Amino acid sequence: MKIKLNNNFITDSTQEYQKGDLFLLTTQNQKYFSNQNYITPQELLKNCKTQFIGITGTNGKTTTAFLIGYILNKLGFCVGIQGTEGFYLNGKKVEQKTLTTPPIITTIDRVYKYKPQFFIMEVSSHAIMQNRIDGINFSLKIFTNLSQDHLDYHKTMEEYKKAKELFFKDDSLKIINKKYNLEINQNNTYFYPLEKIFSTKLKGDFNQENFQAAILGVSKLLNKNIDEVAKIASKFRGIAGRMEEVVPKVIIDFAHTPDGMEKVLSSIKDKKIVVFGAGGNRDKSKRKLMGEIADKYADYIILTNDNPRCEDELSIINDIKEGIKNTPVEIIIDRSEAIKKALKIKKNKYVLLLGKGDEKYIEKCKEKIPFSERDLVLSYLPI
Repeated sequence: MKIKLNNNFITDSTQEYQKGDLFLLTTQNQKYFSNQNYITPQELLKNCKTQFIGITGTNGKTTTAFLIGYILNKLGFCVGIQGTEGFYLNGKKVEQKTLTTPPIITTIDRVYKYKPQFFIMEVSSHAIMQNRIDGINFSLKIFTNLSQDHLDYHKTMEEYKKAKELFFKDDSLKIINKKYNLEINQNNTYFYPLEKIFSTKLKGDFNQENFQAAILGVSKLLNKNIDEVAKIASKFRGIAGRMEEVVPKVIIDFAHTPDGMEKVLSSIKDKKIVVFGAGGNRDKSKRKLMGEIADKYADYIILTNDNPRCEDELSIINDIKEGIKNTPVEIIIDRSEAIKKALKIKKNKYVLLLGKGDEKYIEKCKEKIPFSERDLVLSYLPI
């Protein structure tokens, strides 16, 4: 990638480098570096007035990020949010998603281009291990939770946990979920959940933890009373694709891990039909566990595709089905048809569409096919 900052062309690729450019030297590309004129992320960011907030954890990163953004906007700050949903400036989407945590050159480009006072980042475990946050001095770091995911990359839960812990080894302000025994630097560290339950419009018990992480983080960062921050945050209605009730009793959510599914499904006490699949070419070991969670909470299950990528769709579904022992289950590979079937038979049950959230495509072997669950539901069951 090549960007232009202050009349200088900067690239992080030796293949794109031309005479007169500056090479962005990072821990990722230093093995390719020879004698180019270079600059580091630290040098580009050292005089930057933007404050960085980093959020990591298996689930809850996006909701926590947007809730913090909402609070800071209401307090009059200019806020950028970078993560699973793309890049937002003051609540408006201005760039599409690349990676949850893109290369540091993308982050630097957005800082210089949009000049936010606060830059909120979802920080993935991959980004931590691959040093995609190289050179960033975080004003606030938040840990949401830890459960099985990405074992195709980390191999074991212990290695996955260590990746998350690496993010919290410095003296920066840290907000940590105390349910998890992390080995971190505990200087300047505050823990939640708190004993007090706060009022919020967000659905699901798990969102109380996301809510507390956000308000505790903002209150400590800005030295504000937590109840005053909570009052502002209480008006936040959530984000698209996260426990979103599109029409009455039809909910779409991004849950794509066993823990994420359990949090969502356990929060709905009524009878429910669950439609879901699992991503292809990703952690296969979680598929049976996802089936077990659906088996525990659902009254009827429809297994379908979910970004199969280059893996056989039926093979993925069969991996999930191994965990389903007691609940009636149907296989409909075409996700549109699976959703239509669920809506057709729902009667007074809830329908939960899990895994896609607000994504606008289904990824099949490097092809992104346009698809929106929200649009499909609204066309079938208009409000």
